[in-house]
Amino acid sequence: MSPDFELLAAVARGVLDLSDVPRPAALRLPYPTSTQLAFDRVVWTCLKQDRPAPLSVPDLLSRCRDLLTTWPLALPPGVLTDDARLIDRGSAEPTRTCAELASYGRLGRLEQGADRVIADLADACGAPERFASCRDFLIAHPVILNPDSSKLMRPATIRTWRLVRELYEPVPENFSTDHTVSTCTECLLFAKPTEGAGAWCEGECKKPPGGLEKAEVPKHPIALPRAVRLFLTLPARTELALREKLAGWSGLVPTGTGSLRLVHENGTGRAVRVLDREQPALAAFRASELATLEDSPLDVVMPDAVVDRPGYRKAFDHNLPDGALVRLRSVSEFTAPYQNDRPGRTRA
Repeated sequence: MSPDFELLAAVARGVLDLSDVPRPAALRLPYPTSTQLAFDRVVWTCLKQDRPAPLSVPDLLSRCRDLLTTWPLALPPGVLTDDARLIDRGSAEPTRTCAELASYGRLGRLEQGADRVIADLADACGAPERFASCRDFLIAHPVILNPDSSKLMRPATIRTWRLVRELYEPVPENFSTDHTVSTCTECLLFAKPTEGAGAWCEGECKKPPGGLEKAEVPKHPIALPRAVRLFLTLPARTELALREKLAGWSGLVPTGTGSLRLVHENGTGRAVRVLDREQPALAAFRASELATLEDSPLDVVMPDAVVDRPGYRKAFDHNLPDGALVRLRSVSEFTAPYQNDRPGRTRA
């Protein structure tokens, strides 16, 4: 990939590292090392091209709200969508594109961090059934606005809670607005009201959220790390849709963050990876990496609404390396054979 694309990924990592600094200290010196280095590299690139360079880190952050197509970078054609930004204009929060870029390549660390968390959880659980239960708990509870120990310590949940409670951390200050913390009722991730009647959420739900679940002055709200929220909980909506459509036909056995094993009644199985990505090229790069770990073609399953976006499948396929054993499928495409031939269904 081009040096400028690598630079953009470095900026994305710098944006995320800075956003993890408690506010209002975020814009005080010294900045995180990754943020300062990214700024220095952007300035040097602009000066070499005789282009206006950002004057400071805050100025660079302001530019991160602009479309990336306006940046003075030589990016490969079609490697990013035309609407890509690093920071959302309404909420001033890092975008999903920013998170995906920060996970790109050998220096990527956000998605990789989520993978390590879930791998460590699997080791701690031991039994696959216990791991599946703990993983499902994380999927259903990325944010706990008002932790209730009486509920979490019930016999049905106490073993799971003891295994996962150390993964949770206090809610970041930037998600507390007027002493209120909100989550999106659709993706379950953090949300913020924006100007007018709108709202922003971490999942960047394309349609207006069904509503915001709000907790005014919540008592000790906790949440999973950003990496786990974005790379486990978010794509898990697609996984849950697969489970529902495959009920009674095959079993989906979780083996990692978004990795599954589709096990048929006869004992045979194949690898499946559930993804939900804004950027098709970055999704293709990641899928090709994952495919090298498998001994058979990897089925990558994404939401219908994502795969059906104009140009998404074409961009995904175009950015797969030659010879990559990857098949992109929407949920409907992947489950169609099972829907048409359900057990007990009478053929015409």
